[in-house]
Parts: sequence; structure tokens; C-alpha cells
Amino acid sequence: MPRDPSIALFAYNRPHHLEECISSLYRNAESSRTTLYCFLDGPQDGADIRLVEQVRRIASRATSGFFKVHIVERDHHWGLSGNIIDGITQVLKRHEQVVVVEDDLVVSPIFLRYMNRALDLYRSALGVFSISGYNYPQRVFHIPAGYPYDAFFVLRHNCWGWGTWQDRWEKADWQIRDYASLSKNESWKRSFRESGLDLPGMLDAQMHGQVDSWAIRWTYTHFIHNAVCLVPVESLVNNMGADGSGSHMRFSARYFHPTLSCKREIRLPPLIYIDPLIAQQYKRVERRSLLFRGMRKFSRLIRFVTWRDRITASGG
Repeated sequence: MPRDPSIALFAYNRPHHLEECISSLYRNAESSRTTLYCFLDGPQDGADIRLVEQVRRIASRATSGFFKVHIVERDHHWGLSGNIIDGITQVLKRHEQVVVVEDDLVVSPIFLRYMNRALDLYRSALGVFSISGYNYPQRVFHIPAGYPYDAFFVLRHNCWGWGTWQDRWEKADWQIRDYASLSKNESWKRSFRESGLDLPGMLDAQMHGQVDSWAIRWTYTHFIHNAVCLVPVESLVNNMGADGSGSHMRFSARYFHPTLSCKREIRLPPLIYIDPLIAQQYKRVERRSLLFRGMRKFSRLIRFVTWRDRITASGG
């Protein structure tokens, strides 16, 4: 199976975002040696048709910037999870490794160099399940002084611009058949919470049909195999979907980077380990994120109750 670089790019109904994403990939010197697979979801309803058609035209014009381009146009709406799980599985039947990008991501000109180098370096390190190109902004997350590398390992997967290998991906159980027994085990929940305070609740929501997330299931795969994800100290990815255009993300400037790293050389850790100070900082970011989401939900509830009371008072 070839080790030549491959990208799986997932898009739906945001032509402007896709154009920005592809343009940023073009600016990586490695793109001309990389096979690009575009998985384009189908329209959910009539209102999507025009935008979906625009997305497909943009993808069809991407052929000049990559070694090869394969375009898969879904004939109906698969949804994000279905599209991503099937698409990555398809690519990893042809390639040993893959870089995964969604249409709302803009990447640094050194993103592919970093991803390919890390995928090569940790290919035989079976405890590493994924390589991420995104990290929180420095105003949110601080690396402890004296840390000697330009990337670090965490217990949870970071899904904004990432890569993995075929042998890791095939370990995922997308049905999570052992959840019924595990969900009753408080010790297991405490352990999973060490990977992220929000994770047990997210997995529970997935299993009860309240969300449709491939990412929580892939993070759960990391957890049950005691695996880690590599994250750069300085982000190589921006998520433009924080503008509120996405189906799974509301408007927020919290995770946006004014600039992306363009370091020519990134010092990767030669050993696989979790730095406890970095892990502690990561948890603080997640705790603040949980608090922020809780406050936002409470604010929406207050607005709803106020609106309902006004309607009731007016006799509506």
C-alpha cells in the first residue's frame, strides 16, 4: 500500500469556505505531490441545491494544484459523520495514511510538511492514534516555560485538521457496542473524564441520538486503546466555521488565530509521553469551555422564558 501523501477533504454547502480551504492547501509546497479526495455531501433540502452545486464546481477546478484529484459526489445527504467515516475509510483502503480537512479550515503553508513528517515519525509508535494541526490560541492556552519541543501529546483527539493511519482507524467501533455496560460504571466515567471533562457527556449524547458526532467516537477509540494525539504548540490551522455558518458550530472568536505558525522546522518529541503541566493547562481550557457553554445555554433559557412570559401576559 503506498505511503504517498493523501488528503481527504469534506465539504457540503459552503462554497466560499471551500475556496479558502483549497487555496490554503495550494500554498503548501507538498500539495503538488499529494492526492486529494473530495467528499461532497448531497443537499439536505431544496434550499441547499444551489450552494451544493457551487461547491461541486469549485472542487472540480482543484485539479491543477494536486498530484491527483478524486471527487465523490454524494447522491443524497449523508450528514457530517456518515460522510467523514465513509470517506476516510475509502481513502485508507488505498493509502496507509491520510490527512483530514473539512471545508471550514484554513491551514498554514507548512501544514502538510508538519503532518507528513509527524505521520512518518510516529508510524511505528502504535500508541499514537492521530496527529492534529490545531491548537488553542495563546490567549487561551499557555505552554509551561521550558518545554523543549514544538508539539506535545494529549489524551483526546483534536479534530480540526488532523491525520491518522489505516491500522489505527480500523480499530474504531463506530457502534460502541460495549457502551451499555460501561455507562453504568462510575469508575470508567472518571477515567474517561481524565481525557476531557466534557467527554462522558458528549458520548452519552451520541449514544442517545442527541448528537451525531464521529469525533467523540474517534476520541473514545483513543481512550480505550490508551492512545494519544499530537498537537502543535503553535497552531497550523484556523477554523473559519466559527463564523456561525456551520451546522455543528455557533459563532465564536474564542478559538480564532490572528496568524498561523510558519516555522520552517518543528521540533517533535522523540518520546511518547504526557507532560503533566500541559495536561493540566489543557483541562483548564476545557473547564472554561464547559462553563462558557453552560452560561450560553442558561442565557438562551432566560431569553426563552422572558419571551414566553411576555406572550402569556399579552394573551398571545
